[in-house]
Parts: sequence; C-alpha cells; structure tokens
Amino acid sequence: MNLMECSSVPPDLKEKDPRPFAYLYPNMIRNDDQSFIAFIKKTQKHEFYRSVLSIEEYAHANGFILLPATVMHWRRRNGFGHERRVRVGRKSFYLVRENELTEGEKEKLLLHIEEVRRERL
Repeated sequence: MNLMECSSVPPDLKEKDPRPFAYLYPNMIRNDDQSFIAFIKKTQKHEFYRSVLSIEEYAHANGFILLPATVMHWRRRNGFGHERRVRVGRKSFYLVRENELTEGEKEKLLLHIEEVRRERL
C-alpha cells in the first residue's frame, strides 16, 4: 500500500459539509440551543478536516506524508523539531518522508486512517 495515496481526512468530507444546512434551515438551528451547539460542533470538525486536507495536499506535493503526532514516540518528535511540525487547532502533525517511517509508525498510521474513515462527521 502506497502511503502517499492514504489520507487522514474522511472520504465524505465534501458531502457532509454542514454550512448549507444553516442557509436552508436557519430557524431550526436558531430556535433550539442543542441544535445550535450541534451545528457549531459539526462545523468546527468540518473546518478542522478541511485544514488538514489542505496541509496534506501541500505535504504530498512536496514528497512528504502528514503524520499525526500521536503516532510518533515523543523522543522521535523532538528529533524532528519545529521546522517540520504543523499545528491544526490543538493537534500536531509532522511532515515525514515515507523512507523515514519506522514499521511501527506505518502500522499506527494505517490504524489512524482506518479510525478516521469510520468516524462520522
């Protein structure tokens, strides 16, 4: 499996965009606090993944893989420094070449990608 073709973004990101819902049904969102909070959370999650997608496209164009910090060991993260670190919200990602990955990181990355694919937006 080629890791450059894998994505840390849900495949149905564009179909699950919550912004048209606010335009089409504004009263449903405004009338109820729970609906409003649920809409805001969905919008935040969607914007997070859109940011990750744009950074991932940049990384792939430059020959890197976008690797979540949770996949890496803390000593290895310190070795990469701040030059190859990207922060999106509270989460950190690292730009890593495919030949720099260890076997454990490859396995963890594939598990992370499977979790993201199963996640609902």
